[in-house]
Amino acid sequence: MSNVPFFESEKIADRTYKIKNAFTGGFDTLCYLAEGDDYALLIDTMYGFGDLNSYVKTLTDKPVKVVNTHGHWDHVGGNFHFDSCYIPVRDISTFQGYIGFPKEQLFELAKNSAKDEYKDLLVLDENFAGTHPMKVYPVSDGDVFDLGGRKLEVVDCGGHTPGHIVLIDDMTRICFAGDVCNGNTLLEFDDCLPVSVYLENLKRLKTYAPRFDMMYGGHEIFDSSIIDEGIETAAKVIAGTDDNVKETGMTGKDICYAYKKNDDGSNEGGHRFNMSYDPERVIGDDVRGIVIK
Repeated sequence: MSNVPFFESEKIADRTYKIKNAFTGGFDTLCYLAEGDDYALLIDTMYGFGDLNSYVKTLTDKPVKVVNTHGHWDHVGGNFHFDSCYIPVRDISTFQGYIGFPKEQLFELAKNSAKDEYKDLLVLDENFAGTHPMKVYPVSDGDVFDLGGRKLEVVDCGGHTPGHIVLIDDMTRICFAGDVCNGNTLLEFDDCLPVSVYLENLKRLKTYAPRFDMMYGGHEIFDSSIIDEGIETAAKVIAGTDDNVKETGMTGKDICYAYKKNDDGSNEGGHRFNMSYDPERVIGDDVRGIVIK
């Protein structure tokens, strides 16, 4: 068995934990555990490096349900250590697309992202679950997870993916935010919503902001004012007054960034928020139908 500290956790509020992959270098990937009287809710599951199911049992003795803020691999990979999950209805097809992803390839990804001191300690064992069909329950805007003495509300905020959600916890005044709004918000992929739609969804999310102080995301943590920066930036992109920095995107196509980046990857001009986008999909409609393949 791998003698590697896959996870570390930090208590961020009463009965609430931030969990991150401890053995990887560079870019943080985060998930969260919120405990109620009846069950605990695991919000996102990161890449699937390490047996997250076993780890969360060291933090709670309650039954655990899994919910994903959206369907991308770095938020759902650990689902396969569980029997079921809840996921935004519009992102289910994205999640289904990972079925069949070999654990051998996941192991190689883990070795490539591990800190140098852990690379040779990794072993292809039960810490790397093969993908498998599982029970998937859809969640939609307005749904509530009643954990017992604690409720988290689902709020739709599509953009990064069509079905992206956040979860608002009134007890701790935390918004569990996934990738909805951060220093590197990616709207460059083919399944991202147009910037104009994303802007309207951010404006709607802003109406919920009086209920939370902090936004705990999948890679970064901000106070709620990051929403204002997102709204301002998306409006600049639509008006054509952003920096319009041309780059090659993660999938190899031509994309733009709203603001220039420094050599260390931070955003120039003191901007906390930044976004990539497809210049051909700045203005558009939100087509809410789901393509079933």
